[in-house]
Amino acid sequence: MPEYGIITSVMPPGGWHYPQKLSSGEEVRLTGFTFEMLLDAMLDFRRRHPELVGGSDTATIEMVRTDLKAYLCSHFRQNCADSPMSPAITAGVGIGMPNGQRYQTPIDRAGDWLARIGHQRLERVDPALAAHRAQICASCPQNVRWATPCAPCNESIQVRVQNAKGSLATPYDRNLLVCRVYGHTNEVAVWLVDTHHLPTEQRPPPPCWHNE
Repeated sequence: MPEYGIITSVMPPGGWHYPQKLSSGEEVRLTGFTFEMLLDAMLDFRRRHPELVGGSDTATIEMVRTDLKAYLCSHFRQNCADSPMSPAITAGVGIGMPNGQRYQTPIDRAGDWLARIGHQRLERVDPALAAHRAQICASCPQNVRWATPCAPCNESIQVRVQNAKGSLATPYDRNLLVCRVYGHTNEVAVWLVDTHHLPTEQRPPPPCWHNE
C-alpha cells in the first residue's frame, strides 16, 4: 500500500535502502528490513550526525521521508505512488477518487489538512455542537484509522492535532480518526466553523454533519 507517496508493498531491488552522503563526500548505505525500519534508521543516523542537517538543526521525520521518497522515485519508479508505473495508479487504488486525483493514505491526507488549517484563522463552534458532531463521526463508516506502523510519523500527526485543538475535548475523542471523504482529522474538525477541506466528488453518508 502507499505510505507517504511510496509503494511499500513492493520491495525495491536490493531491499529497502538509502545511500546517505556524508559531509566528507563519502557514502553510507542505510538499510532496513521494512520501509518503516529504514525510515527509523535514517532518522536515527541523521540525529547522530547533525552536520547533515545544518549543524544547529535537528533531523525530522518529514525531512527524512521527503529525501527517501525522492530517492525511490528517481531510481525505482515502481515504488513511487506518483509514477504511472506504480501499482497504486495502474491498479486504480483508492475508494471513489475523483478523476485525475492521486491516491493518498489517510495519514498523508491528515497531514496535508493540518498544514492547510495552520495558515488559516480558525473560528470555533460551541462545545455542545462540537460534541454533537463528534458523536456522528464516531459512528460513521468514513471515520477511518490514519495511524501507521511508523511511530515518529504518528507522533508528528498527534502533536499537530493537539496543537490545533489545544485543551478542547469531547466525550468521543478517543474514537475520532480521519474522514475518508473530506480528509480532515475529526478530533479537530468537529470544532471548526469552516473546516477548509478541499472540494471532493464523494458524497458523505446522510447523517454527516456537513449535510446539516
